[in-house]
Amino acid sequence: MKKKEREDIIRAETEASEATRDAPLSDRAFRKGGTRSVVYSVRLTPEQTEEIQRIADESGVPASGIVREWVLQGLAHEREPSNVDALVDTLSRDVDRLRRRLGRKAS
Repeated sequence: MKKKEREDIIRAETEASEATRDAPLSDRAFRKGGTRSVVYSVRLTPEQTEEIQRIADESGVPASGIVREWVLQGLAHEREPSNVDALVDTLSRDVDRLRRRLGRKAS
């Protein structure tokens, strides 16, 4: 699977997860091996949280989804030691950020 495809899947899953996060689980839902989600707390300045919220609002995605996507991208980056892969990952993030900024200016 190519990096772009993986990032698209991560982004789609993040958005789907956020869209249904308050919905009850179906009777058929189960977790393999009893895996549970873990919540991490991080310290950010008010300016940083405001910036994250602004990016989320402009993207139409909840702030927690944006942060989760960034964490998942960082984890994927850590798993791939190739310099070429790291460069492609960086360029992909820069293109996504540019698209958000261009979308904001067009509004």
